Amino acid sequence: MAQGYRQGADTGLDLDAWRRVVDGFHEAVVVLDPEGVVRLANPLASVLFPQARTGSALPDDAFGPSGDGVDGARRGRRQELGDGWVALYRSADDFLDDATRRLSSLTERAATVRAVVELAPAEHTVVVLPGLRGRLEWWRRTPAGDVAVARTTRQVAGTAPGLTAVLERLVDHAELTELGEGPWNASGVGVAVPLTEGGALICFGGTWHVELLKRFAARAAAAVEASTLFSDQQRTVEVLRADLLPTPLPDVLGARLAGVFEPAHRRALVGGDFYDVHPREDGSAAFVLGDVAGNGLEAAVHSGRVRQSLHTLLVVEQRPAQLLYLLNAALRAAGSRLFTTLVVGTMMPVQAGGLRLTLAAGGHPAPLVLRADGRVDEVPVHGGIVGVLPEVRFNQTTVVLAPGETLLLYSDGLTEARKYDDRQELFGDARLKAALADCAGLSADAVSDHLRRVVFDWLGEAEHDDLTLLVLQAAP
Repeated sequence: MAQGYRQGADTGLDLDAWRRVVDGFHEAVVVLDPEGVVRLANPLASVLFPQARTGSALPDDAFGPSGDGVDGARRGRRQELGDGWVALYRSADDFLDDATRRLSSLTERAATVRAVVELAPAEHTVVVLPGLRGRLEWWRRTPAGDVAVARTTRQVAGTAPGLTAVLERLVDHAELTELGEGPWNASGVGVAVPLTEGGALICFGGTWHVELLKRFAARAAAAVEASTLFSDQQRTVEVLRADLLPTPLPDVLGARLAGVFEPAHRRALVGGDFYDVHPREDGSAAFVLGDVAGNGLEAAVHSGRVRQSLHTLLVVEQRPAQLLYLLNAALRAAGSRLFTTLVVGTMMPVQAGGLRLTLAAGGHPAPLVLRADGRVDEVPVHGGIVGVLPEVRFNQTTVVLAPGETLLLYSDGLTEARKYDDRQELFGDARLKAALADCAGLSADAVSDHLRRVVFDWLGEAEHDDLTLLVLQAAP
C-alpha cells in the first residue's frame, strides 16, 4: 500500500487534489494505481462501481480488459493516466441504459427479478414483491452468491419501520435502520424505494443517490411487470395447449399406431390439425384425423372444440357417417365459422388376423392403404366439409388390412408442402404414394419416421402449413 502511495507521488499524482475535483463529477470515477489497487473513488462510484473499494485491489471479474463489467451493466470508460495509472468513468445514464437493455431482453419473471437484484447499484439488494395468497416474496443474494427467494407473511414487512409505507407508496423512499424479522441476508442501513405495485427495491451499502435508485426502480418495475404479464400468458397458453395437443396414442388390440404432428407455428406447438384414437371395451377403437381451416391459435381452439364434440358424440353414435352428420349439426349450432375436413373411422381386430376398418370422410384427402406387396391404394370415401353447410352428404366404406398392412391418414400439409428451392412446386399426391410404397415391410413407427423425413427433406428450412399424419397398421 505504501508503495502505491510512493508511486502516486513519484508520478506527480496529487490524490487529494484529484479527489476534490472528481467528487463534484456527475460521473462515477475510480482511479487505479499500477498494481490495480483502488486509490480513489468518488461518491457516485460507490454506487455504480460497488466492488471498487479504496485501498483494495479491484476484483478480476469486476471489469473486462477494456473496462466492461462482466454482467454487461457496469461498463466503464477506461482512460490511461500514464505510468500505469488508470481512471474508470461511468455515468448514471449509461448505467441505466445498459441495465434497461439487459432487463428488456428477459421474458421470464423469475429471471427478470434475479437480474434486478444483480444489476441494482448496491453492494447488496433485496427486492420485495407481492406473492400468492397475500404473502411477500423476498429476492436477495445468498451467502453462496446466487439469488434466491424466501416467502413470508405480509406482517413481516411491518417489523421493519418504514418498509410498509414504501410498499403502499405512501412515501417515495425510506431509510430502514431497523430490519426486523425479514429474510434480508444483510445488515446496516437500507434505502427502500417503490418498485411494482406492492413491491419495493431495498439497497444496502454505499453512499446513496436516491434519485438514481428511483430511476433504476422505475425501469426495473417496467421489466418485472412485463415479464410477469408474459409469464402469466405463457402459463395460460400451457394450460390451453395441454388440451389442444394430440394425446399419446393408446395400445389397441391387433393394431400398431404412430403419428406425426408438426404445426406451422412450432413455437406455440398448436395448430388446426389433430388426431385421436379412442379404444373401446370390446377391443375396437374409434379414430379421427382432422384439419381445421387456417392455422395458429384460432384454428387450434376450434380443433379442440371439434375433438371435444367428437369425444362426446362417440358415447351415443359409433357409425362413422352418422357421426359426421351429428358433428356437422353440433358445430353449426355452436356458431362455427371455420370449416373442418376430417376422416373418422372404427377399427376391429379380425379373428383370423388383421383389421377391419370402417371409414367416413368430410372434405378430406383420401386415406391411403399400403398393401403387403408394396401397392398403394386410395380409399374411395368422400363427403362435404364439416361445420358450415346445413345440407351435406357423407358416405362410408369398409377396408380390410391383412397383417402388416398399413392405412395412412394425413392432412393436406403433406401434399401441399412447397419445395425449399422452388416454392411453386408442391410435394403432391404422387410423391406421397411413392414414399409410402417405399415403406413396405416397415413398422408403423418406421413408416411415420420415413414419411416425416422425406417431406422435411423436401421442405428444407422453409415455412410449412400444419403437417399431420396417423399410421394405423394391422399387427403382423
